[in-house]
Amino acid sequence: MDIATHAVTLISIVVGLGLTEMFGKLYRLIRNRKRVRWDFLPLAWVVTLFLLVLNFWWSLFLRMDGSSQASTVAEFGLILLPPILLFVATASVLPDFSGEDDWDMRRDYGEQRKVFILTFALYQVSTFTTALVTGTMAWDYLSFVRVGIFSLLVSMLLTNNRRWDWFGVLAIMAALLIRLTTQVVR
Repeated sequence: MDIATHAVTLISIVVGLGLTEMFGKLYRLIRNRKRVRWDFLPLAWVVTLFLLVLNFWWSLFLRMDGSSQASTVAEFGLILLPPILLFVATASVLPDFSGEDDWDMRRDYGEQRKVFILTFALYQVSTFTTALVTGTMAWDYLSFVRVGIFSLLVSMLLTNNRRWDWFGVLAIMAALLIRLTTQVVR
């Protein structure tokens, strides 16, 4: 097994754990649906993050994650940063209510949105940094999408406005849908 295959395996496990956490929380909300005061904004983020994970896994398949270009352990560690941040984002997007809590998704989103959005913004920065360090950075459509997503996330952090959060999540979802539907299967 070469280092790139080894890296892809570890990265896939980290990202898979994030999906497991996110979908496990979604299942728990559905199972306890009578107790839940639903909010569709975090659910829109779930769809968006799922699209992001699909895009990330596709980049792993195409060897665009930088693992094959890593020449030092430090570069390999840097390549692990985006999937770790993606794990934290997917694990933190939905609430983890306990049995005694008031299961109010809107309130929980308001309390946790800064951590989630900041993690997502750091994920965008880490993908840029990884591309720069491994020499795969190019100013192409993907780079402009990353800058656009990062800008939206920063503006969401600065404004703290639900309408702007809705605009941001829908714009990011649309950008990811365009990205996924235009990528060619090789």
